[in-house]
Amino acid sequence: MNMWKKLSSRTVPAAEAFLQEQEPYCAGASFRFITRTNQDHIWIAGKTRPWGILIYTRRILYPVFRRQDREGPAPAENPSPGSGAAGHGPQKDTGLPRFFSFLLDRRPLHAMQGLAANMDLLEPVLERKGLAAPEKYDYELRILNRQGPGGKAPGVGTFYSPPRGLVIRRPLPPDMEGIFPLQRGYEQEEVLPKRAVFNAAACRKSLEQMISAEMILIAELGGTPVGKININARAFTCLQIGGVYVLPQFRNRGIAQALTAEIIRRLEPLKKKFTLFVKKTNGPARRVYDNTGFVKIADYRINYY
Repeated sequence: MNMWKKLSSRTVPAAEAFLQEQEPYCAGASFRFITRTNQDHIWIAGKTRPWGILIYTRRILYPVFRRQDREGPAPAENPSPGSGAAGHGPQKDTGLPRFFSFLLDRRPLHAMQGLAANMDLLEPVLERKGLAAPEKYDYELRILNRQGPGGKAPGVGTFYSPPRGLVIRRPLPPDMEGIFPLQRGYEQEEVLPKRAVFNAAACRKSLEQMISAEMILIAELGGTPVGKININARAFTCLQIGGVYVLPQFRNRGIAQALTAEIIRRLEPLKKKFTLFVKKTNGPARRVYDNTGFVKIADYRINYY
């Protein structure tokens, strides 16, 4: 018996409640749910209390299952590393909605992302559907502990002090050409899988959207843009930080830490949790987030097909 049902107006409230409960672990999926269109496909599993949601949008699949490996509430203001929401999630092979096979025939799957535990459940299913072994990238999923390192306020650490004369501000449309190299560098170093080809037009469009939505900050030295940061997901209860990039010749000078602390300061009045994920192999970035008060809550993965 197939356990998945297509999202309907009747099941939207239950889906929203489920995502909010799991949200520190799935801010990106929640954002895609909030901004969904008629072109997206969403399925929900569970009759009275949902235990899973699948969101397929822009050729990306977001699996969200109820966490069951830890006891206690989802991370709140000052979580302990590894805390999570308990519940009745899938214990084994979850299967996929019947329609999903037909969907893959028409719209190829480019990527899948989510908690590593959820990915482990679905990867074998997709392999049986004929998808080649994915290119995998492993991350730490983190949430802001508002007490900060050593009980200090967020952003007050011992990593580096920002360079004198550093200016952090919101960019304007005329800044487009100056900050395009930052977005290009970020996508080429942190986003694109090995086999992908950089698309300058898509990069510009993404940057234009961020500037118009005022979801991005840039750092300048002597009037030259040297770093950037943005919010890449605005969910029900969380803001997900992403797009952090500093030009190579200006790294290890506290700019990334200053950007992270500043975007938190500016968005703090929204009273939302701050999350992010960082590659496990990126030691410098992990130290930055250690010093700005982010603690690991789970393993996260992105697969490219």
